[in-house]
Amino acid sequence: MSAAAAPAPGARRERLATGFAAFAAGWSVMALEMLDGRLMAPAFGQTIHQWGAIIGTALTFMAAGYALGGRLGARPGGARALPLLLGAAALLASLTPWIGRAIATTAEAALGPLAGAVGASMLLIGPPAFLLAAASPLCVARLAPLSGASRASGLVSACQAAGSIGGTFFAAFVAIPYLGLTGGYALAALVAAAAALATGLRPLHALLALAPLLPGAWAERERMRPFAAYVETPYNTVMVWRDRHATMLMLNTTRVAQSVLRHDGGETGSYWELLAAVPALARPGLVEGGSALFLGVAGGAAITATQRAWPALRPFGVEIDPGVTALARAHFALDIPVAHDDARRFVAKDGGRHAVIVVDLYATGQIPAHVATVEFFRALASRLAPGGVVAMNVFGAGDPDSIAGPLAASLREAFPAVLAARSASGNTLLLAWNEPMDVAAAEARLRAAPEGARSAARRLAPTLEDGARLAAGHGPLTDERSDMEIRAARALALGR
Repeated sequence: MSAAAAPAPGARRERLATGFAAFAAGWSVMALEMLDGRLMAPAFGQTIHQWGAIIGTALTFMAAGYALGGRLGARPGGARALPLLLGAAALLASLTPWIGRAIATTAEAALGPLAGAVGASMLLIGPPAFLLAAASPLCVARLAPLSGASRASGLVSACQAAGSIGGTFFAAFVAIPYLGLTGGYALAALVAAAAALATGLRPLHALLALAPLLPGAWAERERMRPFAAYVETPYNTVMVWRDRHATMLMLNTTRVAQSVLRHDGGETGSYWELLAAVPALARPGLVEGGSALFLGVAGGAAITATQRAWPALRPFGVEIDPGVTALARAHFALDIPVAHDDARRFVAKDGGRHAVIVVDLYATGQIPAHVATVEFFRALASRLAPGGVVAMNVFGAGDPDSIAGPLAASLREAFPAVLAARSASGNTLLLAWNEPMDVAAAEARLRAAPEGARSAARRLAPTLEDGARLAAGHGPLTDERSDMEIRAARALALGR
């Protein structure tokens, strides 16, 4: 009986190169999906419809790519197209840092927030997903003569799945927080180009596919240069802009400033200065020595305004992004204790009772849906001291009542009294109590505000109205059913 013949060195190299190609295709397509989500966030927010557009579009183009790859692989010599497909995908990944933001912004302006997200995804993730998916059947065609169709299909599927896992974790946990978007796209392009080289692409062609990376990196560095700080974190692109008048904190987009600090110490006219009057709306005597919970800290503009007016109040912040807090301490003199946690998770485990709770939770100009439901507001009510007050900032852009209305209806499910007020900057402040309250009683409390809060109280009082008017015609938002993200996207689009 003779021993089985060892595989020829050429066959072993072919298996390794083709397995790596399948791995690289899975790695690159998933890394690009994750990176495109962050790149598109300034135009569309990081919302469920944006991710639905990216994932659905990628799967649509991948289905077409699998079909084409299968037809190519069935032709004599068709598998030789594999390195060309991988090289073309590497070129597209290299180009994305150059053209991606312009594509997203143009698509949103032309098509709106929903159709625009699909349109941008078709241009950004669609073509590389098509090419990388088409590589899979060609990998099977290359391996089938060496291993048989079943074994080849299983090996390619396993390598592609392993690559997809690696690309997902790489983009989420390494590229975005540590390498930045341009570095992430560069790695995705390099992996695809390396696989193209391994399967037969000429080195010059691989270099040409990667050529846009160098000018792309230079352009990104020039884009970041005007900022006092520019940091990618797992949650946000955090930017600090400083000019001779003020310092501004921006998250993901330069269209909206989360905090502004005037260098002359003057007021900015924004809603966060009105929040200095909110403690006056709590039951008299409750604020002295009581605590104020700020859900959403950003640069701490609301906290600073409140501290100046109420020095005996003990503020505590909750901010999901440690990177935001670090820049707030460095550039905005934030000096209060801050827990880094999701606001809803923190409220669920918090054992305290607070005289004041301020809710100012935003991601790229939109309220995250899970902190805008009846269930969340009931959890807030359980953390409010008897006689305390909740204030929620609502930014409605071009259609404020379409956002404030459902939120007022939801708050009314959790609190017996809900009022609303307007700021000169266009924001709505929703105010809630765990005891009876009406406009006249709230105005009386604002008239008794201390000197440091009197200016804010005088501006807030004339705008007070019963929350029932805002809530009329709107159903409450729940964990089971909420259209908040779509409402917010439409309102932002109308405001541009």
